[in-house]
Amino acid sequence: MSMRAGWFAGLLLAVGQAPAMAQTANRIAAIVNDAVITERDVTGQTQAILEEQGAEEAVTGDQAAQMRQAVLRRLIEQQVMLQEAKRAQISVSMDEVLKRLEDVRARFASEDQLQESLKSAGMSMERLKDQMREQLMIQELIDRRIRSTIVVSPQEVARALAEHPDWEKPGDRARASHLLIRVSEDRSEDEARALVEHLRQQLLHGADFAALAKRYSEDPHRDDGGAMGWSASGELLPELDAALFQLPVGELSMPIQTRLGFHVLRVEERRAASSLSLMEAHRSIFEQLYQQKFQEAFRRWLGELMQKAYIEISDASP
Repeated sequence: MSMRAGWFAGLLLAVGQAPAMAQTANRIAAIVNDAVITERDVTGQTQAILEEQGAEEAVTGDQAAQMRQAVLRRLIEQQVMLQEAKRAQISVSMDEVLKRLEDVRARFASEDQLQESLKSAGMSMERLKDQMREQLMIQELIDRRIRSTIVVSPQEVARALAEHPDWEKPGDRARASHLLIRVSEDRSEDEARALVEHLRQQLLHGADFAALAKRYSEDPHRDDGGAMGWSASGELLPELDAALFQLPVGELSMPIQTRLGFHVLRVEERRAASSLSLMEAHRSIFEQLYQQKFQEAFRRWLGELMQKAYIEISDASP
């Protein structure tokens, strides 16, 4: 399975059940309230993960069984959250779905390549749209119930720093925008270099950095339009770190090659350490505390949903 086909397998696992194939027995693996998860859903996605990792032949029977159980639990959790999103009457507009679909299309060289990946993942275009809608519903539910409730105060940042002085990064900070085009089995080094140079030329001619980053970038800051926040020297990959503290404010870097692929940086602002707020100076600490609180709240909330749900797992072997 290609990396892009694997991406579809990941989408299936993230948002619900895969489409059925009529010629395959539709044995029930689990019942979640009034929804059914089939054995085909579980085994198909388990196999997709193994293929994506290139591990089909190396996995033992016990390891495959453990992975199957992990996939089944994930499917149950996603089904519970999807049902809660429907109870909360969370709706997603077609515009939002189509925007997400365009983001996916941008990752492929052509429409034919997208259709081939859909075929490899056993998915129709309409089912992909349905899955995206469900994914967006779950994301909105999590934003409302969890993310909106998380607060990290300056006092907590200061307390964490006092307890872990080794976390502090001395020196000035730079705030930058970042765009990454990865090299992969589906995109050669030359293709990645050509694409990032094409995007850089668009930026030089006035294109919006955030818009291009949201559409093309392949790094964790993509959804924020490439905004990286404040970084201190030594926090980024060496190649990026060198450019970050040499570039004049407002200028684009040349394409920067790292082990991840090709990057473009634009420094938005610089500040001396003395002028930064506690949050800005220790953004990494803030984000770590935020993630800890989010994970704890999410596990507690999901656990409560699971306890309230009727869940029956079949004892029948695959």
